[in-house]
Amino acid sequence: MHTPIPNRLAEPASESAVGVLADLTAEIAKEHPLAVKVDRILTAARRLTQADIGIVGLVDTEWDSMRTFAHQPTPLNVGAAYPRGESVGGYILETGQRYRGRYDALPAPRLGLSDHDVAGFPISWDGELLGYIAVTLAPPKRFTDAHIEAIELLAGIAATALEHARRTDYQQRSRLRFELIARIAAEIHRERDRDAILQRAADVIHETLRFKTVDIPAVDPADPAILVLRARGGITVNASRDDRLSIDNGIMGAAAREVRTQLVNDVRRDPRYICPPGLAPARAELAVPIQSANRVHGVLNVESDRAFDDLDRRSMEVIADYLAVAIDNAGLFEQAAHVAVMAERQRLARELHDNVTQILSSMSLLSQTLATAWQRSPAEGERRAARLQQLAQTAFAEMRMLLHQLVPSQLGSITQVSRRSRALVGVENLREHALPSALTKLLASAVPETIAVKSNFSGYVPQRLDLEEALYRVCQEAVSNTVRHAGAKRIRIEAAVTATHSVLRVADDGRGLDTVFRPGVGLGSMRTRIESLHGQFRIAPNTPNGTLVEARLPRGDRNDVPT
Repeated sequence: MHTPIPNRLAEPASESAVGVLADLTAEIAKEHPLAVKVDRILTAARRLTQADIGIVGLVDTEWDSMRTFAHQPTPLNVGAAYPRGESVGGYILETGQRYRGRYDALPAPRLGLSDHDVAGFPISWDGELLGYIAVTLAPPKRFTDAHIEAIELLAGIAATALEHARRTDYQQRSRLRFELIARIAAEIHRERDRDAILQRAADVIHETLRFKTVDIPAVDPADPAILVLRARGGITVNASRDDRLSIDNGIMGAAAREVRTQLVNDVRRDPRYICPPGLAPARAELAVPIQSANRVHGVLNVESDRAFDDLDRRSMEVIADYLAVAIDNAGLFEQAAHVAVMAERQRLARELHDNVTQILSSMSLLSQTLATAWQRSPAEGERRAARLQQLAQTAFAEMRMLLHQLVPSQLGSITQVSRRSRALVGVENLREHALPSALTKLLASAVPETIAVKSNFSGYVPQRLDLEEALYRVCQEAVSNTVRHAGAKRIRIEAAVTATHSVLRVADDGRGLDTVFRPGVGLGSMRTRIESLHGQFRIAPNTPNGTLVEARLPRGDRNDVPT
């Protein structure tokens, strides 16, 4: 069986080994994909030990096994799963211990390596087993203590690479899903027909996340026990247009019937799974009911060849909430008696766009600096990763909060939720410190160090809260557009009060407006805010270059002047 490994190794690594490890550490710090980094680690392991075979496996929690991620010299074994107790990976998964000994002395050896010498090490981070690294030598070669020391060091390097890749992957996936939600928020509200809303959502979800299938059936108004599937994305997009599905069957039917999210990561084990005719079954299915005020409109259903996680579930639930709102709005639009409700929901939708877009912008800028910070200082990388996670949680919380305001059963708590929402985005500062202080804090958090900021508030007099909030939102959107799109080096913000108006100007020296300028959701939101308060809004080229945004509101001095 395996031979215990002494804590103090008899033979130190050679000078050449130190050089190889130093070069490897510098190489994997670069922004290579994880597969490339692991390949470099395996190559170094084989160079240092003259090993014939090198393997890296990762823990597959769903299947309770070690799954081969990389294999040298040939990739024929990549993807193979080793349950607990089977071969090197299964031994390490079962015991959490290193292995050194003959391959055929392992429990349940699978590969025909007879009496190869094997050295396998767990790859762990902060007490969590992530995977393992193993190398083998054909007889009569045997590993020395110096070899074992080198492989142990490589296992530590691999742990750093895997953990960094895992966090980076989560951050990238989070950013992509927030971009998806923002895009749907920007596009779906334009549609007034239920089927058009669902089809547009299916298209955007597939274009952004590339799930194998995206199906969004709607409840038949004439028969609530039937789901009518017309909206499709992915490989089912060209299927028949009007499939009728009973809510008594399938995973989609269960989501509609139970009004509860269904997440199945191994459809082969779930008898409810129904594979579309003529297609190979997916690995996982996620079905989220589209509901509002205890009424089910349909189901948002996605399938994938990889397992879904909680991030997938939460993001699809947010989208399903928004689809429910959009469908409600489409119905309300046809009823003249509900015009007031429609206006309120559109106002809340503008709040959703303004708040989440700014958080996404901050997340994007922060994520661009994460890799560099991590290379310079792991502690700084940890702090920035924690900040990114905090922003993600804040955005999710605020989106669900605002979306639930649009559901009739939740309208009674608008005042309470709105107050909490303002605290999240910094508008609450206006109550205590007026516009200049709130804008100063906004600029400090929203503008990167690469853009010079100048501000002038010397001619400003505190205005009513509704006026200042409108000016704050205009500045927030204008600054975000400059940071994300303008390529500017300088930005200037001015706020002043004349005898008749309060005026805000945001100017940059960026690339300016396109020849054919088409205002988007953000600019439309700014204009709506200002014009609803009887003001004037304009966007124009700046002199000598860049863009100028100007908002003018009728003067309305505040009685309770903040300190």
